[in-house]
Amino acid sequence: MSVPKPPFWHQAPFTRLLFPLVIGIVTCYYLLHGIFTNAHIHAALYAAAGVSIAGLLCIAQLTNFKKYRYRFLQGVLLQIIFISLGITVMQNVLQLRAKETELIAARKDGTVYIMRLTEPLQLKNKTYKTAAVIESIGNAKQELKTQIKIIVHLAVDSSRSSMHLLTAGSYIATTIQPTLVPDTHNPGGFNYKVWLFRHEITHQLYLAKGSWTLLSSKKSKQYLQILQQKIRTRLQQNITGKQEKAVAAALLIGYKQDIDSDLMKAYSNTGVIHVIAISGLHLGLIYGLLIGIFNWIPDATIKKWIAPPTMLLVLWGFALLTGAGPSIVRAAVMFSFIIIATMVKQNSSILNALAASAFFLLLLHPFYLWDIGFQLSYAAVLSIVLYRKKIYDVLYFKYKWMQVCWQLNAVTLSAQILTLPLVVYHFHQFPNYFLLSNFIVVPLSSIILYGCLLILPFGSLAYIGKILSVATSWLLTSMNWIIEKMNALPYATTSNLEINAVQVGLFFIVIAYLSQFIQTQKNKWCFYSLIAILIGMSIRTYDHVKEDRQTTLTVWFVPKKSQITTRYGPGPEQPLQVNNTAFSIGHTRFLRIGQMVQLKDSIATVSKVDILLISNLSKSPIALLSKHFKRALYVFDSSIPLWKMEGWKKEAEGLHLRHHFVSQQGAFVHQSSNGKEN
Repeated sequence: MSVPKPPFWHQAPFTRLLFPLVIGIVTCYYLLHGIFTNAHIHAALYAAAGVSIAGLLCIAQLTNFKKYRYRFLQGVLLQIIFISLGITVMQNVLQLRAKETELIAARKDGTVYIMRLTEPLQLKNKTYKTAAVIESIGNAKQELKTQIKIIVHLAVDSSRSSMHLLTAGSYIATTIQPTLVPDTHNPGGFNYKVWLFRHEITHQLYLAKGSWTLLSSKKSKQYLQILQQKIRTRLQQNITGKQEKAVAAALLIGYKQDIDSDLMKAYSNTGVIHVIAISGLHLGLIYGLLIGIFNWIPDATIKKWIAPPTMLLVLWGFALLTGAGPSIVRAAVMFSFIIIATMVKQNSSILNALAASAFFLLLLHPFYLWDIGFQLSYAAVLSIVLYRKKIYDVLYFKYKWMQVCWQLNAVTLSAQILTLPLVVYHFHQFPNYFLLSNFIVVPLSSIILYGCLLILPFGSLAYIGKILSVATSWLLTSMNWIIEKMNALPYATTSNLEINAVQVGLFFIVIAYLSQFIQTQKNKWCFYSLIAILIGMSIRTYDHVKEDRQTTLTVWFVPKKSQITTRYGPGPEQPLQVNNTAFSIGHTRFLRIGQMVQLKDSIATVSKVDILLISNLSKSPIALLSKHFKRALYVFDSSIPLWKMEGWKKEAEGLHLRHHFVSQQGAFVHQSSNGKEN
């Protein structure tokens, strides 16, 4: 009689804690935040957690038989506790962002903001962009210490000698008040405001010429930046070729600013962008190298007590060396949990270590849950843990070198299984030659990474340094050439792939069911997967049918320009040509206002308007329009300058008019299922 296999959470108990934590974080962000007050949320949390803890304490007093009888109730109460923990963690973060906004909004004119730059300046659109932390807000009477992260844009001022002195660690002072980051995203585009919010940034600051002062007497020593600059200098001295130097810096310390945009796109299209984006791959290579080194040591005591601390030291040292970015820190935490778990228990579950590291990271930064790097890193590692061996066992090769090659392919293939739904969801494309490109580039980049690491201590030596420099430069040239040639192949990328969050969930369900079917050979799992596929196809069909019946009007965000389009069903976007003319889409009546001339005549011919589309005019039309269209929605496109928009916005608010400013609130979209434009 075969003994039934225990559920996976018996070997990985942290998975039972991770799931309710994630549910709590998501519930707070999407359902509770903005609907209930902080007091109501905290009261409900205290009540739920208190009742659950009291229930667990009561069950703990029972006999073992009764404990077993109420084991399901114990599990439910435990889940409630960790759901409450997830809600609490997310609520605290959201509350902190709200307090930062209130703090800045309450400041009066003349308030001095002292901030420390945390990144080197980057020239973008005639301004220098950087990130900063406001450390002090106040005046001569009162000063508040803060740690508010913001984005800073400085106007290019070649006349100021202090401009070139600005770098990470510099302190500047200004009386200009930071403003909230506007929502300027377009449909289907990247939402920069949400991305910044999830990275703890809600405000930005534009500093014109002469509006800031460099505090030369106050400078933070940025040891990591200094070390990174020395590493870049060493690579510049030893590597030949502009793009070879740029890729080497990206491989070793994650500095990608010098990489040509076409080359960067080629790496992305061929599915090897992870090679030049400092991530778990790089730490995995170093972790594998350390494992190989310590495997040569026969002493078991050294392996158990000396190897883990050494590996932790090296991995975290490399993480700091690369600038300690979020992705590399997450990878370091993940490997740290695996190393510690292995040290404590030789046959420990990697799945449990992964769940524990994710649990720990989400407690500290709940917004990691929406980070693409976090999702892909854990999906890739989990996929490798679950599927690598099964894929490797499919084929057997007699020769050792063929086994090694197949092992690399097995790792690459297994990593794609759980990352595929996320790649399609986030990037809407899939690299068709990913297997071939990874098979060539991953081993090649591994050798290059080791070569770059050896250049740091030995690059200045006469013969050894020369050999390392020539060999590494040639490998970098070869890797770039291979990537560019593969990108030029026909059908390198499948594009325009669109799935929603529900379909991503169904994608994972199908993968899980098919995995069970392959492992158990039970037809029911195949049947369940077909049902999930059918549901996904039904959702897709419904979306297409719904889109066919819709007419969409979009006022796009295009800086300093007016762009309004209409689209009928799945057809292309058509520019709206009318000016000072009323038109209807379905039952909605529009009036577009693009000229002051004959505005009164246009108003006189219109009896009812639901939405006004207003472009940049010589003077505000709001007072005149409000006399006739008090209940209409006023939509102001992005052709209106920011200085004029602020005055118009105050005027609209003073008249209690409903309004939407595209330059601040993002593109305006109106959908109607009742007919075309007429």
